[in-house]
Amino acid sequence: MRNENLLNLLLNGASTFTIEIILINMSMSILFSLFIYFIYKISFNGVVYSQSFNVTIVMISLITSVIMMLIGSNLAISLGMVGALSIVRFRAAIKEPRDIAFLFWAIAVGLAAGIGAFLIAIIGSIAIAAVLLLFGNRLYKDYNYLLVVKGEDIKCEDINHILKEYKAPFKLRMKNTTKLYSELTYEITLKHVNADNLTEHFYTLENIREVHIVSYNGEVSV
Repeated sequence: MRNENLLNLLLNGASTFTIEIILINMSMSILFSLFIYFIYKISFNGVVYSQSFNVTIVMISLITSVIMMLIGSNLAISLGMVGALSIVRFRAAIKEPRDIAFLFWAIAVGLAAGIGAFLIAIIGSIAIAAVLLLFGNRLYKDYNYLLVVKGEDIKCEDINHILKEYKAPFKLRMKNTTKLYSELTYEITLKHVNADNLTEHFYTLENIREVHIVSYNGEVSV
């Protein structure tokens, strides 16, 4: 009798979900989060790809679906859950605003999977992925570069003249000058410009010692 009561408590004590429904919801949550995992991986444009963060996305989706099944339609449990989560403090810094969007996406599909709203999760995930891939590729197709020129007594007019000759949009970002050394940093766009030809042209100037072109899409990445 005691074993039967314990089994009934485990199966029906906190919610009306059956084992089959719980397994289906959790399986769908994993599938949705793996889709987000794949999209994040192929669309990543930062410096260092974080496998740990991507796995965290899967975990967040699964945990959220479990929380939703725990809450169900029970007001007392939902208020208790809000109180419990309110004391949690997150110290990890999110460097990219884009990563925050992925976290919200994982939470959203977790919520949908937890209540069995699979159609919403499917359509929403497809729409988000399409927008991300479309605008992501468009955004970084012609992204800017940092041009760093080092040498002796470099004049901005000489650098500007070469950039105008190659029709490369530019903007001076920094100029460091000492009595013996100069360093200029430009933000340029190389949409229709051959970077090798541009670099070789700079070296035709006698006072140029180093030329660096670094990809720049919000952060510096070599």
